[in-house]
Amino acid sequence: MPDIRYFDAFCLLGRNIHMPEGQPETVEAILAAMDHYGIHEALVVDALAKDANPAAGNARLLGLVADEPRLHPAWAALMPHSRELPSPGELLAQMEQQGVLALFLFYRTFDIRLDDWGVDEFLEPMAQARVPLFLCPDGAGGRGATDQSDWPGVVNLCRRLPELPVIVTENRIYKTQRSVYSALAACANLRIDLRALWLHHRIEFICREFSADRLVWSSGLPGSVPGVPMMQLNYTAVGDDELRLIAGDNLRKLFSWNPRFRPVGKVDFPEPIDSLHRAARERLDLSDLQVYDCHGHIGSSTPHHVIDDSLDDIVAEMDRFGVRVCCVFNLEGVFGDDTYGNEVVADAVRRHPERFIGFTMVNPNHGEADMLKQLERGLANGMQGIKLISSYHGYPTEGPLIDVACRFAHEHGQFILNHYWGSAEQMERLCTTYPNACFFTGHSTMEYVEVTRRVGNLFICTCPFHAWDQTEQFVAAYGADRILFGSDLTDLPIAWGLAPTMYAKIPEEDKLKILGGNLKRLMEQYGIGKDG
Repeated sequence: MPDIRYFDAFCLLGRNIHMPEGQPETVEAILAAMDHYGIHEALVVDALAKDANPAAGNARLLGLVADEPRLHPAWAALMPHSRELPSPGELLAQMEQQGVLALFLFYRTFDIRLDDWGVDEFLEPMAQARVPLFLCPDGAGGRGATDQSDWPGVVNLCRRLPELPVIVTENRIYKTQRSVYSALAACANLRIDLRALWLHHRIEFICREFSADRLVWSSGLPGSVPGVPMMQLNYTAVGDDELRLIAGDNLRKLFSWNPRFRPVGKVDFPEPIDSLHRAARERLDLSDLQVYDCHGHIGSSTPHHVIDDSLDDIVAEMDRFGVRVCCVFNLEGVFGDDTYGNEVVADAVRRHPERFIGFTMVNPNHGEADMLKQLERGLANGMQGIKLISSYHGYPTEGPLIDVACRFAHEHGQFILNHYWGSAEQMERLCTTYPNACFFTGHSTMEYVEVTRRVGNLFICTCPFHAWDQTEQFVAAYGADRILFGSDLTDLPIAWGLAPTMYAKIPEEDKLKILGGNLKRLMEQYGIGKDG
């Protein structure tokens, strides 16, 4: 195994207003989490500085990390005219003296404008010193929305200050990913934090088009499972030299502007808790896993995806992670023509009947007759499941035509998955009215804990288990027998989806049930995956 030393680009210390019990907030808890996931060192920001008071948070942080060589301080910045922080020159001098390695602009929280009149007076001396600047639009309290970055502002700033190293970090870049590529092409001094890019093959794409120098990664601590972005990175199909850069060496190079920076060397991590934890942390071959996936997509594009994989590429990717079977439905039908998309899935099933369980997507907006036509055609084409995504289609979540699909699944003993099923009362009504159908939730939810105690044909998808201790919480609430692994390929990377279960602090036998044993058992129970 090559020597990869992981440097977390953005970790928060302290508490925020939404922090639940048990989430790490102290230095000791953060270091324990880093040990479990194999993170060597981290750039840390005080949560108080991010959310409410940069002056107080910046000062407090220095005391918290003073004796912790694995934790390196970064400060939150404000613009000089409010007189809350020292002048730019004095602040830069203090950073050099105190070993502060980077600045963060939480520009939406503190109403900092990225225009020349808003930031240039402050940033010009930072650019001369080559101080890394993180631009983060996430709101206070750790609850980040999606696609918050001001891309015109980011690009204009980078162009005005070409010597300033700029890193964009946010909760999630999804619909604006094409803007990311254009921004990277326009600005040689721009980099992206991978915590925002939980997307299939995006690391490979950026490395191929722009080089690995343009990427760093962060863990999402304390709110997220650090293993998720780490495993996404570790199992990316790039070379070890590129992986080493993204995992930490890009940051170490950026932080060399400050002569007080001392990178950490070897760290003795505790032994893994089981074989799956070891496999993920040590980047072992996963092709022998027995993974059965309840949630996958087949298709070539959507309004906010750039997917260039062939069907053979997808099968090869499944092979890398031991995914034996995947339940798949189409992408194009989510936003466009479901008939076209269902034919794409049917072709995948024809070509690889042993690997794919095809789900027919139906759109209730087209009426009952069309739904039944699609379902009958799907049945003739070897489809063995049904996919609903009425919340995207704009059809009422609990509208009457939902029953059309559920009744068909009941009559034919099929799996049926909906992006969102609605209230617990609606979920229980459907499960009891159509007992021969097997219901999957499209995504993880705590809404149906009581329902699963009264019905036997409802199962909860893991996608996306990425919040802190989410796997452990769901196993405690539902029991491991009622949880199914869902990768959400080719939207999300398979490794991204595997990580929360692989790293979870639950019995290994429960992990194996979630990863594949439960769905394999259901396939046998319903006779699915045999005859097509």
